[in-house]
Amino acid sequence: MPALVWAIAAAVVLRAAAAATGPLIDDEAYYWLWAQRLAWGYLDHPPLVAWLIALTTVVRDTAWFIRLSPLVLGVATTYLLFLLGKEMNGVRGGLLAASLFQIVPVLAGAGLLATPDAALLAAWAAGIRFAWQALRGRPGRWLACGAAVGVGLLAKLTMAMLPLGLLLYAVLRARGALRRWEPYAAAALAAAIFSPVLFWNAAHGWAGVDYILHQRLAAAAPGITGVLKLLEEQMAFAALLLPAYVWALVAPVLRRSEGLLFLLLTSVPIIVFPFIPAYAGAWPHGNWLAPAYLSLSVVLGIVWTRAVGAAALVNAAAIVYALATSAIPVLPLPPGAEEVYGWREAAVRARAEIAALGPGAVISADRYQVAAQLAYYAPGVPVTLLPCPHPASIWTLPQAYTGRDAVALLDARWAPTVEWRAWAEDVEETPPLLIEARGRSLRTFRVMRLHGFHAAAGCPER
Repeated sequence: MPALVWAIAAAVVLRAAAAATGPLIDDEAYYWLWAQRLAWGYLDHPPLVAWLIALTTVVRDTAWFIRLSPLVLGVATTYLLFLLGKEMNGVRGGLLAASLFQIVPVLAGAGLLATPDAALLAAWAAGIRFAWQALRGRPGRWLACGAAVGVGLLAKLTMAMLPLGLLLYAVLRARGALRRWEPYAAAALAAAIFSPVLFWNAAHGWAGVDYILHQRLAAAAPGITGVLKLLEEQMAFAALLLPAYVWALVAPVLRRSEGLLFLLLTSVPIIVFPFIPAYAGAWPHGNWLAPAYLSLSVVLGIVWTRAVGAAALVNAAAIVYALATSAIPVLPLPPGAEEVYGWREAAVRARAEIAALGPGAVISADRYQVAAQLAYYAPGVPVTLLPCPHPASIWTLPQAYTGRDAVALLDARWAPTVEWRAWAEDVEETPPLLIEARGRSLRTFRVMRLHGFHAAAGCPER
């Protein structure tokens, strides 16, 4: 077991090193922009990720400081998993559960990347531990569980699945808990902590609800295609441990252990719910199931087998290599590098194009990923998102830049989502920008100058 403790510590150190050297992913740049415009709510998610980034970037806006909160929260989540596993099955079960957080991609990523998942998973781990303690004779822990749920809701709305899971477990296995006042006080506390998000939405015409219903649910083809895509993504997010996590869904039923059944039943809503928006037409994201992996890691820590251990070693080697590539330039880049490398060079090119266009020129983009990355790597340059950003979003509306010139960059692999000539008097495409790294061609950016930029009619005012 001491070797496992050292391995967990090494994983934390390796993540910290990768945080300083790896390029920001698109969403991290986006949430950094949120931190420049602090609010009680945003269209896509509640505000906690922005508040945390704002807190850790008071000193500098480098990648390491942007990622400082997930690094800290990753350590906290690791410790909470250890404590829960220890309480259910001793030190060995706790250490094995904690080790899985370091080597399952969807969990390890949450301990590195500045996304809402970092705080969500820390709150989820705290919530299930406090609830388990409350159900095992410490009812005062329900209030701590309620606080964890409230904080988790400030991170990501999927935290609402944990109270549903706890209710499912209580109805099936612990009805006595429903006759006590503490769970209801916990629910009231969670609602109070989350209330600023409700106030923000009410003040903005329920913009978050409108965004979910009219943009997220229209992002992809609905039906079985979305469900299959969500399942397919689990192959990347769990890697060789995916069969082990499937086994973790069955083991509690076979073992009939109360702790294992608690972990399974409280995970049922977060396992089932993501398939509903995936079927309804929202673009599926594999990390929607991340909290289930967290709870099921404790299950695996308890029902550990040699086969699980062998798969864990391979997963660990892959994670170590992926993290090492960001710090060791001689290593070949792993698959997916083309999605994150090249933005610094793109920002340099954008600045050069703006200098050529003259004073007042701005950056325009038809995807939030492009707009966010260029805004981060070219600070001080105005950026607008086309065609018409939601009035409650962080983006300045295009009509604010009417009459200026603009530069637009687009990954050549992506089809444009707007007709550029509808936004300018004249469109001039300049030579493309080729991104290469470590002897490998990664991506190509198309670069366009928009002369006489103007906003299309119908963009709503704030």
